[in-house]
Amino acid sequence: MLSTKNDFLNKLIDAFIGKGAFILFSLLFSLIATRLYGIETFGEYTFAFTLASILMILSKAGLDNGLIYTMPKTKDKYVSLSLLVNLIFSLLIIIVTFIFVKDNYIRFMLPLIWLLSVEQVFFGIYRAEGKIKEFFLVNGFFSMIIRVCVLLVLYYLYGDSPYVLALSVYFSLIVSNLIYFVQNRSKIKKIEFDFSFISYSLFLVLANLLGVLMGKVDIIMLGILSTKENVGIYQIVVQVTSVVSLILIVFSTVFAPKISEYYHQNNYEGIRKLYVKASRMLSSIGLLITIVLIVFSHFFLGIFGEDATKGSMALIYLSLGQLINISVGSVWTIMAMTGKPKLQLYANIIAFTTNIVLNYIFIPKYGMSGAAFASMITHFITNALGYTAVSKRFNIKAFKLF
Repeated sequence: MLSTKNDFLNKLIDAFIGKGAFILFSLLFSLIATRLYGIETFGEYTFAFTLASILMILSKAGLDNGLIYTMPKTKDKYVSLSLLVNLIFSLLIIIVTFIFVKDNYIRFMLPLIWLLSVEQVFFGIYRAEGKIKEFFLVNGFFSMIIRVCVLLVLYYLYGDSPYVLALSVYFSLIVSNLIYFVQNRSKIKKIEFDFSFISYSLFLVLANLLGVLMGKVDIIMLGILSTKENVGIYQIVVQVTSVVSLILIVFSTVFAPKISEYYHQNNYEGIRKLYVKASRMLSSIGLLITIVLIVFSHFFLGIFGEDATKGSMALIYLSLGQLINISVGSVWTIMAMTGKPKLQLYANIIAFTTNIVLNYIFIPKYGMSGAAFASMITHFITNALGYTAVSKRFNIKAFKLF
């Protein structure tokens, strides 16, 4: 038992360091980009990258979580199938989007859909095997260092074109995916088609797509209903407040495969104990970080330039939304890893619809603060539904009052 706990803790530390490095390098990338290129150019890049990130969710088709759910039983059986389906979906989405989108810069960014999605499929493999450190050494350190260095080199060679930002991301993702492929080439075998695996993954992709859209739709709607400057500032605010959700993201990296393992062993008591301890710990840490971010909001945003401090109110709303998210814990991870992905889909449909309506109402009047307020309310709805579902299914009461 002690060995199991130590192994879980070690993986948690690896995930924290790796994900923390990724976020810090992402902030450094944003800092350099805004200083060298300006908020407006960075906003143009952010809008295109956000669109590619959303479409990436479709192209990965929930295969990363599908692998986490099945690999404890089936090992490498569905790895080749997952990579093939991901490639086919990516090509179809890139082609269709290219036809309908007329903006040349967005078209230039579309191949990122496959590069981002196949990285997530590989991440599912690493998580299922407990090789958290191996993945984040590439994703959180090596790849991000390359991205920042290429950005600086290309700036001094070609000036402040937004295409330089895109090329630096391209280069880092190509290198990192080549490394993932080499490290996992022994798992790529004869393709075995299984409709049950595909259908399970597709429910997850729809749920995850709506989840990501809830986090990205505010940026998309800001780009449509507001200015590119507001998009750039809002992206900085999102990255700063992501420090709150970092703990939950890191925990979920290790939490998901552990829940899958407990579920296949019929160890429901293990699921209950792990979730209760996690929720109480995460809520305490999240509250502390949220207070610091709100109190020193002008300082943190001021690092990115005086214009960025216009997002102080948005930072408060987004921080509170992330606090709600982290306090409830990985409720939807539990449902997905115990064979109930449909419930997350239904909850996300409700929350996503609410988010769009609220953004449409508040962005024209309050700008980025309105988008952040809509995001906060959406977090509350999603997590309240998830907590209710988990509590009823596993008879869990994480907090004394509810």
